[in-house]
Amino acid sequence: MQPKKEVAPAPAPTQKSTLVIFNQAQNKVREQLMHGQPLSEVLETLIKALQQVHMGMKGAILSVNQETQTLHSACASDLPKSYTDQIEGLKVRLGEGSCGSAAFLKERVIVENIAADSRWGEFHIALDYGLRACWSEPILSSDRAKVLGTFAMYYDTVKTPLAEEIELLELAAGLAGTAMEWHQVLNERKLLESNLREVNSDLLGLNRDLDKRVQDRTTALEYQNRINKTITDNATAALFMMNENGYCTFMNPAAVAMIGFTMEEVKEKPLHDLIHHTHPDGTHYPMAECPIDRALPQDSSVRAHEDVFIRKDGTFFPVLCAASPIKENGVPVGTVVEVRDVTREKQAQQEIVESAERFKMLLEAMPQLSWTANAAGELDYINDRWISDYSHEDPQIYGFGATWMKSVHPDDVAHVDKAWAHAVATGQNYETVFRIRQLDGVHRWHLVRALPLRDRQGKVMKWFGTSTDIHEQRLAMEHLAQTQAQLEQANGELSQKNQELTRTNADLDNFIYTASHDLRAPIINLEGLLVALEEELGEPTENIRPLLGMMDRAIVRFKKTIEDLTDISKTQRNTDEVSEIIDLPELLDEVKESVCELIRKEAATITSDFSDMNTIRFSQKNLRSILYNLVSNAIKYRSPERPAMVKVSAVKVHDQVRLRVQDNGLGVNMSYADQLFGMFKRLHDHVEGSGVGLYIVKRIVENANGRIEVQSEIGAGTTIDVYLPL
Repeated sequence: MQPKKEVAPAPAPTQKSTLVIFNQAQNKVREQLMHGQPLSEVLETLIKALQQVHMGMKGAILSVNQETQTLHSACASDLPKSYTDQIEGLKVRLGEGSCGSAAFLKERVIVENIAADSRWGEFHIALDYGLRACWSEPILSSDRAKVLGTFAMYYDTVKTPLAEEIELLELAAGLAGTAMEWHQVLNERKLLESNLREVNSDLLGLNRDLDKRVQDRTTALEYQNRINKTITDNATAALFMMNENGYCTFMNPAAVAMIGFTMEEVKEKPLHDLIHHTHPDGTHYPMAECPIDRALPQDSSVRAHEDVFIRKDGTFFPVLCAASPIKENGVPVGTVVEVRDVTREKQAQQEIVESAERFKMLLEAMPQLSWTANAAGELDYINDRWISDYSHEDPQIYGFGATWMKSVHPDDVAHVDKAWAHAVATGQNYETVFRIRQLDGVHRWHLVRALPLRDRQGKVMKWFGTSTDIHEQRLAMEHLAQTQAQLEQANGELSQKNQELTRTNADLDNFIYTASHDLRAPIINLEGLLVALEEELGEPTENIRPLLGMMDRAIVRFKKTIEDLTDISKTQRNTDEVSEIIDLPELLDEVKESVCELIRKEAATITSDFSDMNTIRFSQKNLRSILYNLVSNAIKYRSPERPAMVKVSAVKVHDQVRLRVQDNGLGVNMSYADQLFGMFKRLHDHVEGSGVGLYIVKRIVENANGRIEVQSEIGAGTTIDVYLPL
């Protein structure tokens, strides 16, 4: 297709008419923008204004997509739609026609003859629509750093622009850029105003919600304070709080009743100087030697400490104490002390000792043979009457059992062995008759009886037996009745003490459960209130930020203590868990996922060997607790001299499963191994922890009739074996 030649170009408009028309277009564009008309209509107005100067010009404005760097039609009403559809998405690069090249170069591109220009090689479709020339001006942002689009002038003839036409093209592109940027600013302003209205509405709602939450939290705190006061006022144990100087800052009514001093009186001097200043023998008791007052400066807790206090009237009374430091931001600032008056317990213990002495004297004074045996049936005591009447051999030297059996008639030995073995095996009362040789060589018939002493679980702890010469039946029966009555009285006293201990343990379990349950809600309330306070404060000042941090850490520590108490309570209450088949590798993977952050932090390596046994029937929750506590402890107490290595394995040992957790950590002194599984006991203080995990493990294993063995070497590591029944 041959381009048409420009035969007689129309005379160019004068400079005055061009500027007049452009100024009119500029005013019109601004007016439309201020009235919020669509950008396409504004750009259409601009093109129409230019066409008053260039009657044969067809204008097109393309916008740049900054992300894809492509051109898209913003206004091209004079061009055929089928043509604009084909150039939609034009790339910003050289060779993409006048507009793609101008946008890429950020400079004007004048194509006088589309048919002869290489930049239009792939877009000669323009010729099919009668387009012969195209001048394109890039539309730049106000800072000229970014291309917003292009302004193109198409002609249906080959055409060379005049200086006035180039100036007009440049002015039009600048006005189009202003329109585009202004339209974008208006849109952003509208969006910002809409967002501000929404945010303002949300803030009003949040303020109303915050006011209600603050009111609810205040009400809850007031209620909790009343509950706490009720608890302390009605607690049977005496509660004291001391500051760092040993002065009492709080005591509950039970404490006032116990020591006889009022709160005003105890404020006058350190509490030690009022109720703990003198030993029972009259010697002075320095405060520096008092373990209760040392709890704060030494930052250590005192548990089950037996001592003697002094009442206001000067009388001494035995007590059982517990003292713990009160910390703020990790620094001990006071001490809380719990005290129980154990006068009755001490009296009961003394009565038991005296009763045991009387019982021994009774056994020695009896005209019968009296003896005791351990749970395995081995004799460990025979009264002195045995040596005086039956054998000169000292059973302490030759053995109680051997000395006894030498005196049994040969014909009765088999019968005696069988009856005694049956009693020991079944725990049933022992009663039989056989002949015993006296020092004169005569065998006399004896009625031999034995009763087992059992613990609270019904397990036999001791056997108490007598051997009565039935030749003097009546006298023997009288002595036997007396002995039986005394034995029953002793058993009754022991049973009563066992019942008291059972009730005490039940009360402690209930207290732990109730305390952990009732304290959970106020802690959650405090945590929520702290979050609300932080939201209310916004960006806290340098003075407030540390206080908020201390409050947050205190709440976290309190929550952890409550969780530990809850775990202990659940362990002590839930002894009948449902057993199921547990996949040990899967369970270990769950535990590793739970402690993944600790593994990453300590760069620990955990390996396993379940080749001998990879499943076990047990409570899923309890076995996970065992494995979690043992693995996490093994990582926490790693040696700083080497990476932590933990190996978990399981093998079958007779009728049990041995679950082993082995590490290469710090190790412990085996002389303190009995403290390893104690509640709140920790043998290393440099690692954070409450000392509850291993206690829970021990309770779970013992509740399942299992056992735990520990082997450890300081500096080499620790191996913990948990034996569980199949």
